[in-house]
Amino acid sequence: MTPEIFIKRQCKANTVKRHEVIQSLWSGYGEIARYSLTESPVASFVIAKHCSIPLDVEHPRGWQSDHAHQRKVRSYAVEQAWYRSWASRCHVSARVALCYGNFHDEQSGQRLILLEDLDAAGYSNRYDVNNRDHLISCINWLAAFHAGFIHQDPPLDWPNGLWEKGTYWHLDTRQEEWTVMPEGELKSSASVLSKCLDQARFKTMVHGDAKVANFCFSFVDDQVAAVDFQYVGGGVGVQDLAYLLGSALGEYELEENLSYLLDHYFAELGRALMAEGESQSFAQEVIEEWQGLFVIAWADFHRFIMGWAPTHKKNTPLSNRITEQALAQLRGS
Repeated sequence: MTPEIFIKRQCKANTVKRHEVIQSLWSGYGEIARYSLTESPVASFVIAKHCSIPLDVEHPRGWQSDHAHQRKVRSYAVEQAWYRSWASRCHVSARVALCYGNFHDEQSGQRLILLEDLDAAGYSNRYDVNNRDHLISCINWLAAFHAGFIHQDPPLDWPNGLWEKGTYWHLDTRQEEWTVMPEGELKSSASVLSKCLDQARFKTMVHGDAKVANFCFSFVDDQVAAVDFQYVGGGVGVQDLAYLLGSALGEYELEENLSYLLDHYFAELGRALMAEGESQSFAQEVIEEWQGLFVIAWADFHRFIMGWAPTHKKNTPLSNRITEQALAQLRGS
């Protein structure tokens, strides 16, 4: 089925026209495109995320094994499950696009997710490194998102249909990258870092790819909505927070503002948890556990970088210092 036919049926449109390609999916797995509709009771524009499995996979950094391929294929199934069963549970302060329908052809592997056009909904602005309010809006979104899905000792089948362990870099799915890491304490401690996160008492849903490029902003009051839920799943909130901060700020700005930004997240998280009906003592327990796990979460991502792309700009002296704090924390425990 072509995207045009599916959109026409789902949105009851008279005509459907491919308006523009927004971006290609990673490694040639498809595209995200905007379509214009006429006489549709649903919308005038929609976004179609169309995954079609390529015959030849070419990863920009050479990671193109069958294991990596299967991870990507699963990520599109997870994203469909997210929009089908979970997205509607998000708090109003953790805005996501409405989903108008999913399509999956088992024979070809083709998948299509039909989404609200957030630009048309008023979220057409993108992250500006000189706009501190943008980053604060993202942190507020994470706090609301994490508070809305909080679990104490979640059941084994949670979250159903999504990644058991969210984030695209977690150790279980990145053994190839771990193998090529330089020998040293970080490599030998990788499984312990991962276990610290896995065994956290308080779990939530993590976005799993919460970089600033995956947030859309309003022009008027910096309201924010998030996109790209291929790696959503169970985890601890500071995994998203560490990744967000590393994507938003350069090393100097991050070092200057890290304490303030952490304090802001935890204050907002506590407020959001109590708004969800949790007690102040419960909120404080969550905050204290996750405060202790921030450097662990940071080091866990740094472990991925050191295997995947050790010359990456994210391999900074600050990142190494935070990682050393995590390793020292492990040594002392």
